[in-house]
Amino acid sequence: MRHTDVTSPGPFATVANDAAHADTRVTGVGKRSALALVDWLFSALERRKQRQALSGLDEHLLKDIGVSRADVDHEITKPFWRG
Repeated sequence: MRHTDVTSPGPFATVANDAAHADTRVTGVGKRSALALVDWLFSALERRKQRQALSGLDEHLLKDIGVSRADVDHEITKPFWRG
């Protein structure tokens, strides 16, 4: 009768470990992608908020910061997702 040691990893352990690590890598990539998406969304919404604030400034304040009304008009016509 042949004796099989069940405590040793065996020849297929590497494949099983690689598969387990691949699953972890995919999950990690998904989390990073989701976090990157959330970060991008918050940045885009912040740009939108800043553009709205810029559009509300009067001529005196625009002159103080060195921005013309034409610059403001150009900036506020951009969609919120464009930088």
